[in-house]
Amino acid sequence: MDIEAAVKALRDEGYIEGELFVNPLWYIIWEPDYLAEYNKDYELDKYAPGFTAFGSNGGNEILVVDEKGAVYTIPAIGMDPKYADKISKRISELRKFMERNT
Repeated sequence: MDIEAAVKALRDEGYIEGELFVNPLWYIIWEPDYLAEYNKDYELDKYAPGFTAFGSNGGNEILVVDEKGAVYTIPAIGMDPKYADKISKRISELRKFMERNT
């Protein structure tokens, strides 16, 4: 899965920040060019191996995908895969839960 391309597609379609109709109820989709940097800063390889972050709720949860492409939320503090909460099977499916920016 090309996470940068999927994130770029979301942002290009107007899904940048807005209401999310599932928990965590708000989303911010990060700029694709900064995904590697944010993942390094959050130390996902260390604390949540197998996940890649692509956004957040603007607070204490980040949006991540697993190696199969399923989307989860995971706490930014106390990050551990056992706390991952699945919210969709794919990023493309996540759109149905997202408010689009106009």
